[in-house]
Amino acid sequence: MSPGTPPHRVTRLVFVDNAAMLASLRRPLPTSLLPLLPLLAAACGSGGSGSSEPVPAARVVIAVDGEVVPDDPGVVPPPLPYREQIGVDGFGARHRFTTPAGEPFAFDLISWTEGASGGTQVSVQHVGDAGARPTDGVASLARAGVVLSGAGLWQNGQWINVYGDGFARMTVRGRIETEQVLAVTNEAGGMTVVVIAIGDESSINQPEPQVPPHPDVLSRDTIYSSDAWNFGLPAIAVSGDRTTIVAYEGDRALGMRPERYELRLQHDATTGAVTGGGAVETSSDSGNWRDHEIAALYNVLAVARSEVDGVTLRLSFDRGATFGQEVVLTDPDVWEQSRLVQLAIAADYTLAVVFWQADPMTGSLQLRLVEGRVQAVDATNSPTWFTFDAPQVLYTVPANATPMVSGVAWSEGGDLAIGFGLSTFGPTPDGGWRSTAEFHGAVRPWGGAFTIREIDREEFVGYDPSVAALGQGSDLRVFCAYELRDGVRLAVSDDAGQSWTRLDAFGGAGAHNPSVFARELGGVTVVDVLYLVQAPAGVELHHARWDDFAQGTRQDFSLTTAVMETSPPMPSRPTPYGFCAPYDFGLRTTQVGWLGYDAVIDGDELVVVYDEVTQDAAFVYFAMWSPWNGTGVLAGGDIVLSPNFGAATPPPLAPGMAEPLPPVDPAHAHQLVLTRIQ
Repeated sequence: MSPGTPPHRVTRLVFVDNAAMLASLRRPLPTSLLPLLPLLAAACGSGGSGSSEPVPAARVVIAVDGEVVPDDPGVVPPPLPYREQIGVDGFGARHRFTTPAGEPFAFDLISWTEGASGGTQVSVQHVGDAGARPTDGVASLARAGVVLSGAGLWQNGQWINVYGDGFARMTVRGRIETEQVLAVTNEAGGMTVVVIAIGDESSINQPEPQVPPHPDVLSRDTIYSSDAWNFGLPAIAVSGDRTTIVAYEGDRALGMRPERYELRLQHDATTGAVTGGGAVETSSDSGNWRDHEIAALYNVLAVARSEVDGVTLRLSFDRGATFGQEVVLTDPDVWEQSRLVQLAIAADYTLAVVFWQADPMTGSLQLRLVEGRVQAVDATNSPTWFTFDAPQVLYTVPANATPMVSGVAWSEGGDLAIGFGLSTFGPTPDGGWRSTAEFHGAVRPWGGAFTIREIDREEFVGYDPSVAALGQGSDLRVFCAYELRDGVRLAVSDDAGQSWTRLDAFGGAGAHNPSVFARELGGVTVVDVLYLVQAPAGVELHHARWDDFAQGTRQDFSLTTAVMETSPPMPSRPTPYGFCAPYDFGLRTTQVGWLGYDAVIDGDELVVVYDEVTQDAAFVYFAMWSPWNGTGVLAGGDIVLSPNFGAATPPPLAPGMAEPLPPVDPAHAHQLVLTRIQ
């Protein structure tokens, strides 16, 4: 989106065609959040504490490009009146950054809980503005040029919060002219002070990426839009002429409502039509986890979700028109939160579902794999029913680890490759926190056993690895892309995961969330890595390509460009909760949303979907909401392994989804863009 994009409207009343879906959204805040309210009040209240006890540091880390910034005890905290304002006598941790006046900056605030589950939040209050105490509430942040972003921002008095289930991350971005001071806490209490001073460039000032626009974009179409704050985290699959996307969505007509649902939409490559449907989303988190995934092969469309009581898999045998089978892939008697489900389908329809789940006996986290195989077919040999193995545990990590989304890929001969990672948080001798990211590869040849090797580790807060498999059997090559402090790194195994060779990093510090693809074209190996970049104005989507991997020459291109500009004057306007006050201050940002893209290979082309988000900081601080929880369902089955791997023959393709979706509104905050790359 360019600076010439039509002005962003806060809320636009647009009817969603699925009336039952909207009805399911119009519910009060569930009672499951009520036990959290005293906790939130304790963490975010604005009354004085009256305590003279030492103030602990909040269980929050400050990270720049994924690298945790150590505490700086030499930072002078705000004077007593500011401390009285937020109800504490002092700060347990202190940080100070410098930035030139008017230059963009960014850093992250991260909080977590053990077991990757349980109420978690990051909370920020503006306590200093050019040496004075802010007087106009949370709107003072926008007036000062500070932009807070995260999944599900909401307000509690003078605090702005991001709430999560087991993990919460908030990005502080902006351009300032005078020194700003922030107080940071989380649900466990304790206070951290962050001073952003005017001065020299520092780690929070991002370098401008020096890469050209992509020369091989075949098409770029905005296929859906939304003003709902819960929209995001798209996942993509392609079958024939249909591209299917699953994303979280809220109420398009009442964009600030807390509820969300699972939106499924399909794009017809022949006609350009966009159709879809949806299901109520029962995950307890508000968006920091990518807890859903999609895979497709011919008529089979599989949609998986991690939920409060396990992993639910829904199977369609007509490309999404109906869903004929639904199973829970975890023990229905063990209600443990599952996380970060990933899904891949082999050429013979075998399904691999990978997810993280807490062990109820030890509290540790386990990486689990469930495989499903065809049990019944129709007259065209198209599947009509699947059966599933019991979950197998591939890896176990301590409860203080935060897992990452895994990468899963089948080779053309039925070999299975999984790339997985985790960040482990722990205390430092000086009372601060550190995070160590580690990445592993698990490879199983067809009919063989898994080999699991550590690929890399570093002190860092990681995002997500990705894998691609090329060839099969003894010729199997596995590619794993992941991120460290100096950018995205690619590791290659030529011996089915027994050993790994690591290449130099690319993309620069802050590059993250890679997706890797490998293919043979014209007798040479072509490797593509898509990834997100922390550019000065916001998050961008970039592409690295090796046209001949053996030659080692990489090309880098940008697919999107982030924009940060002064918000134009905005009049008072109605919202679902009253009127938004007029404002003519703050910044407008346009960038790719939080983990807001996915990609898949389709023949010789890459198909990419991304969520481009435009937000006015002033409005963000005027209207906020709080998230909710839910429940799930069950089923199961047994299977027998086929003795030989054989790719399925394409059956006649079913029509897929047919329900029309609302037209795109260019003024919506979220624009869902579908792109094909040669």
